[in-house]
Amino acid sequence: MKKILKVGIVGAGTMGRRIAFGCIICDKEVRLFDISSEASKEAEKEVRHLVEGNFSNFSIPKNNVQSVMSFLSINSNLKDCVVGVDLVIEAVPENIKLKQKVFAEIDKNANPDTLICTNTSSIPGSKLANATRRPEKVFNINFGSLKELKVELMPHPLTAKTTFEAAIEFVKSINLIPIVVRREILGYATNRVWRAIKHEVLFLLDGGYISAEDIDRGWMLEWGTAIGPCGMMDEVGLDVVRDIEMIYYKASKNPSDKPPKLLLEMIAKGKLGVKSGEGFYKYPNPVFKNPDWLRGESKDRLYFSKNMD
Repeated sequence: MKKILKVGIVGAGTMGRRIAFGCIICDKEVRLFDISSEASKEAEKEVRHLVEGNFSNFSIPKNNVQSVMSFLSINSNLKDCVVGVDLVIEAVPENIKLKQKVFAEIDKNANPDTLICTNTSSIPGSKLANATRRPEKVFNINFGSLKELKVELMPHPLTAKTTFEAAIEFVKSINLIPIVVRREILGYATNRVWRAIKHEVLFLLDGGYISAEDIDRGWMLEWGTAIGPCGMMDEVGLDVVRDIEMIYYKASKNPSDKPPKLLLEMIAKGKLGVKSGEGFYKYPNPVFKNPDWLRGESKDRLYFSKNMD
């Protein structure tokens, strides 16, 4: 079984940075590439920030930051990122045509025995594997936030058993728990459950049935969580939420799967969530972190919908 020690990450956005961080603190050599040189520079700063800010969480000695960072290199082209690595993780935006193009480039430049996976939130691996000459070495992986210990793994019909075994061992080697989806399905398994919640929440908000604050308040009180569905969507990025919803819509052709007007309007105004400083909440200090807020003492609660009969 292939042991994964060197990892190439194509895409230096939010997820690419988180994955890079998770790998280097476990002594994996990581090469990171993004088509935007600016994104690459920002990624290196962000990964260093994550290392410096997580001493206690990951037992990183304070005087060992540079040693940990030495496992990360930023590459100026895709070829240098993928040549000679054991695994390439694609982490580009949720666009199937873009991902197919990137997969073809990875396949063209990576060593024949290199495994390739996609960190897509929803696209089945079989839609991407056919862009390569090594479909048996392709699989799906879905990392979550830094707080999550689980990673969903999913094969497609042509994924080799040895590939998937190596994938499971890789996830364990970076101190995460593999959640195995046995058969390929759009959106994985636990991610589909989250999508169902997210979809219903957007429906309620778009229809004016409830405010974002109160749906989150109710969720947090019911389940004892530190964040609600709207706060979680802000963390994901509302543009990413829209892209995922579009993938489901294109697959089902069901109008109810279309991203709702409310979501599209927020994105058009630049309200993308945490990364833009505002989504359903304002950042870096969202009101839901205030203990008084959870008790319903927000100043701007809307008690009655304008559409109420």
